[in-house]
Amino acid sequence: MENSSVVRELQVRYEDLNPNGHVSNTVYMSFFETMRLAYFKAIADYLDLGPLEAGELPEVRYVLAEATVRYKLPIFMEEPLYGTASIRTIGKRSYVMDYELRVGESFEPGRSAAEGSSVQVFYDLDAGNPQPRPEWFLSAVAAVEGHPEASFAP
Repeated sequence: MENSSVVRELQVRYEDLNPNGHVSNTVYMSFFETMRLAYFKAIADYLDLGPLEAGELPEVRYVLAEATVRYKLPIFMEEPLYGTASIRTIGKRSYVMDYELRVGESFEPGRSAAEGSSVQVFYDLDAGNPQPRPEWFLSAVAAVEGHPEASFAP
């Protein structure tokens, strides 16, 4: 993945393994979710918001509308695992995130084990319908990613 502004080491646990000894396919989405929360923490750090309550940014409630995983290599428990997340596009009511998992001693030289994406729709949980993105969201993402705001157009 070209944009790797948020990279974290991930922990493979014994219960993540399937009977073949490698990470179960269902766990990959949990790794992506961990990276999504790490990305939100990077935004919170940029905005100096302090700790996030339940991993949520203020005014950023969302529902997951779509998610994909492309498996490339099995991930084994003894291998160091790193993940990255970035935001590809930001619309008026949604955004698309990309993820990559790599195995190896560090992220950059690691081997790509999986890639994926997800579409999040900004959502008002009380009203039960989509809502516009917060005014500050695009500029904060542009700063975290180090790209101009126009580069996030759908």
